[in-house]
Amino acid sequence: MSRLAFLFWLLLVPALVGVLTGACVSLLVGGIERWGLHQLSHLPGIVPALFAPLGLLLTWLIGKWVTRAQRPSTSELYITLYHQAGARLPLEQVPGRVLATTATVGLGGAQGFESTSALVGASWSELVGRMFRRGLTVERRQALFAAGASAGIAAVFSSPAAGALYGIEVPFKRRIDAPKLVPCVVAAVTSFAVRVWLIGEQRIINVSGMPTLDGLFLVGVLLVACLCGLGARLFATVEAGLQHLGRQFGPVVRALIGGCLLSGVAIAGYYVCGRWITFGSGYVASGWLQAEPQLFGLLVLAFLIRAGANLLTVFGGGGGGVFTSLACNGAFIGEIVARTLNCDQTHTLALFGAACFLGAGYRLPLACMLFIAEATIGPMLTGVGLIAVALAFGLMGDASVSDAQTDEE
Repeated sequence: MSRLAFLFWLLLVPALVGVLTGACVSLLVGGIERWGLHQLSHLPGIVPALFAPLGLLLTWLIGKWVTRAQRPSTSELYITLYHQAGARLPLEQVPGRVLATTATVGLGGAQGFESTSALVGASWSELVGRMFRRGLTVERRQALFAAGASAGIAAVFSSPAAGALYGIEVPFKRRIDAPKLVPCVVAAVTSFAVRVWLIGEQRIINVSGMPTLDGLFLVGVLLVACLCGLGARLFATVEAGLQHLGRQFGPVVRALIGGCLLSGVAIAGYYVCGRWITFGSGYVASGWLQAEPQLFGLLVLAFLIRAGANLLTVFGGGGGGVFTSLACNGAFIGEIVARTLNCDQTHTLALFGAACFLGAGYRLPLACMLFIAEATIGPMLTGVGLIAVALAFGLMGDASVSDAQTDEE
């Protein structure tokens, strides 16, 4: 590869994809997850929760009449195409899939734009690749495809580090496509930079100081890692069971049942916490979690409500993703352990929990280790966090929230 080709395909083109992806993701997050859900949550009484059945029903209608494709789901599409050499991303489906996620998230579903953002980034890769198809080899095309997905996650999750590895780690259960790292890093960093410039960053957990690194804290880390690893495994099992159960019903009945149950859970969450903690990908819930110290029982109840709402949205055929929701579940576990042991008031265990649950559930241990590293909590605490993610990942076994992941080429 000449130096000019290296600069073009591994640096300049991924940077362009990152800029375009960051702008689109900022529009979705700022317009729907921030402004839209803010407007919805300020409707009187329990009215905000009553839109959930409509949101899931609209998601199905959009899939049937606009996207015209129900399988694979948006959360599986990138992974599925990654493993198909020479496959082309169906660009005609992208508007419908984005619209379906908008219906789910914007009307109170417990999901986010993560998988859709990865799809948007991969779509820009497809378009840019067609523009510069001269010299676009199969290897370069796949690298650009992965870079687009990385750009989407970096922007939507406010983590260039996690995003950089997402595109080359999420397709597999136990390996990583390391040769494609450079374009993924470039696209992730530029996408994140554009998001920060346009709407600012928003991390799922903000650490507010340094905890005391003593024996009690280390016990807490061990508990968080074990609980998150086993919890993610249970979540994946229940999710698979609910998806199987959902296929026993027609899509309309499935959407209505899931939506009505989701409305009830949302109302319960509002009366328990004073906020609509089930709405969106998890930032409302994590904001409540970090606002002030909460009672142990209240934390456990809120965690069950949030996780239950996420699973009900999956059952009802929601068009969003569970990426940030997994991190939110782990943050709750970390905070529950911290409250139980009274050993951490800085939300560090919540940060470790977010990384452990997400790293195990989506089988992204390296990406989530980097997610901890970029939190700037110091080398010793970072090292402890890395071990926690590795332990949680080990407890996950071969389970995953994604059926499309594989270890095959």
